[in-house]
Amino acid sequence: MARVIGIVSGKGGVGKTTFAANLGIALSKFNKKVVIIDCNISTPHLAYYLGVKSYSATLNNVLKGEIPIHYAPIYYNEVMLIPASEELKDLIRVDVDKLKEVIEELDKFGNYDYILLDSAPGLGREALSVLQTAKEIIFVTTPTIPTVADVTRCAELASKLGNKRFYIVLNMVRGRDYELAYENAENFFHSYVLGKIPFSQEIMDSTALGIPFLLYKPNSPIAESFMEIAANLIGIEYRKKESILEKLKKLFKR
Repeated sequence: MARVIGIVSGKGGVGKTTFAANLGIALSKFNKKVVIIDCNISTPHLAYYLGVKSYSATLNNVLKGEIPIHYAPIYYNEVMLIPASEELKDLIRVDVDKLKEVIEELDKFGNYDYILLDSAPGLGREALSVLQTAKEIIFVTTPTIPTVADVTRCAELASKLGNKRFYIVLNMVRGRDYELAYENAENFFHSYVLGKIPFSQEIMDSTALGIPFLLYKPNSPIAESFMEIAANLIGIEYRKKESILEKLKKLFKR
């Protein structure tokens, strides 16, 4: 059985979909079979973030009963993807309450290691369907007071929906005095913190270009952050690659 993981956030603009796209690619680099599903039916962006420009089947088709779920995935940029339709007309008759049923069907026949559900932000009906469907939740938040407060609300709601594992990822970390320190995050949230991703203009550039950051700058320290988070999720140790500067420092110490 696959690990079905919902990737959620309290509001838009915290980098949730960027994180979902790169997490999927990071997991694939550990030889995991991954499918990422855009469950943000109202305002979908995942296909663009993965660099997918055309597709014939969407989650909308599945939720309207037009096609089976296992007909929908397409292979692109090292992962499987089920996009959501960007056409307003395709919102008609979409039943998000069927999400759990179709994901169980996909898990039965898809032979995936990971099924990642990129949720709509907030705690509306679309997000609630992801929280109900997922067996594990990754909450993506920036380390500032307004967004941190959303984590508690989501965790309380998730706990009422069953016994689910709950993880935190701190995104867009700048290291400012007004931010929640990464070292204190686990005690603050009472949840396992998978890792942190520094704020970077390069991530914003890659997103604007529709290129996942792990393919845009695969050898950068920030790419290493995504890889380390994926390793922590899998439960394996990850050794970061040494930079040329670090190698030179070790050489001169000898």
